[in-house]
Amino acid sequence: MKNQLLIPGGILIALLYLTGCGNNSNSNSAVSPETANPVVTATPISQASPTNLTEPATQKLAPGTYCYTTKTDTLDADAQIIIDSKNQVNGTVNATIHNQAASYYSSYNQTLKGNLVGNKAKLDIVTKIELDTQKSQETWTITESSLKSDRETFTKVNCATLEQDNSTIKPVRISFDQGTTSKTIKNSVVKGTRDSYLIGAKNGQKINLKITSLENNAVFDVISPDGKTLQEQATNWSTKLPANGDYQIIVGGTRGNASYELTVEIK
Repeated sequence: MKNQLLIPGGILIALLYLTGCGNNSNSNSAVSPETANPVVTATPISQASPTNLTEPATQKLAPGTYCYTTKTDTLDADAQIIIDSKNQVNGTVNATIHNQAASYYSSYNQTLKGNLVGNKAKLDIVTKIELDTQKSQETWTITESSLKSDRETFTKVNCATLEQDNSTIKPVRISFDQGTTSKTIKNSVVKGTRDSYLIGAKNGQKINLKITSLENNAVFDVISPDGKTLQEQATNWSTKLPANGDYQIIVGGTRGNASYELTVEIK
């Protein structure tokens, strides 16, 4: 409903009088100065504050970590945004795309980096989807309650809850049979989830990893003992290991469910 100007009755009568509607029909009647210039006392009309007519001023986000999620008929995605004291933005987005009618499933992850001005973040974005890497520049809107990209709107969630929901299955430790240096694991991973394995190794040892799947839709990541990512979305990888400790191998599907065989060899 549009705003309407409400005029108190006393002011309305005074306005009618001044325009002649309240004058005596005798034009020669004497008019006292008080009558000619009536003083009207009335309660002031309340006017809408300008802040009610426009959107509230943007509230600056304090430095910290903010988590958001979105769920549609075709997309499940979670985002984590970190803002530092200089308004620098770093973040990640992990998403699963699904179209049941077309029997299509895939997943992607994004890394975000940029600068926040007001509630607008100008971001350099690296998107990894299946075996493809794409780079783009976009401006996203970040507020206390929501995150808006060029395509999706995310709502804020508790970061602790998000981490719990996104936790991977408890890692399974790989051990070799006596006298062997390799092992092949046959398993399957459900879309939107990941399998996790741990293998102990020493600095300077060589690791060979290979994964095959019925539909060529399984890949692995490798995380070093200090938490650094050594390899992402690979199907075949060999290298000399940089440190002693447990290496984590994370297996996921690039589309749909994936039945796979993972061969791990350490020399």
